Amino acid sequence: MNHSLATWSMLAVLLSTAGCQAKEMPDARRDYLLAHDHGWIDLTVKAPTGAPGFKAGEACQLALLVNGETLLLESANLAEADGAGIPVGYRFVAPAGKLQAELHIGACVKEALVVKVPLQLDKDHLLALAFDGTGARAGAATAFEPASLEWVRAEMLRMQANGRANDAATDKLTRLAIYSAVLNAIGVLALLGFTLRRRAR
Repeated sequence: MNHSLATWSMLAVLLSTAGCQAKEMPDARRDYLLAHDHGWIDLTVKAPTGAPGFKAGEACQLALLVNGETLLLESANLAEADGAGIPVGYRFVAPAGKLQAELHIGACVKEALVVKVPLQLDKDHLLALAFDGTGARAGAATAFEPASLEWVRAEMLRMQANGRANDAATDKLTRLAIYSAVLNAIGVLALLGFTLRRRAR
């Protein structure tokens, strides 16, 4: 009972200190993580339907802590999302290395759930972390390079360059086609002139 109260108290503190508009990681913290060795966590969460006192009609409060730091704080109706076949998921940056992740789920259950999962997040990799309603597991990490404004700009420049190259190639083919048509016309006229001269003799 004391453990349950302590868990609820910690989750309540997390939610109360976050506020309605402070669910996302602060930009300064995110920029710091991005400037150092980091990876990405892709978290999907299903409803803990087997948990005691689960309330399917209520939203669940979700918090993910990594090495004691809250990287995610959200609210979602997990049962409703499961019923619609639309998984609840989040993707966010995290420091690379050995991590201890803790997924906290509250409000929709009688007693707050805390699921601990050790993670190994490699630099510039995406790690899938899934909670299936009863337990959490980490999947295989894959190399990952998120789209950024710089990446979009580079892609636009590449497409423009390819477009100019294609335009140049099309223009060259058009000129060749015109030259070929002119040469064919000259050949036909020359043959016609030769034929007429022979008949005149």
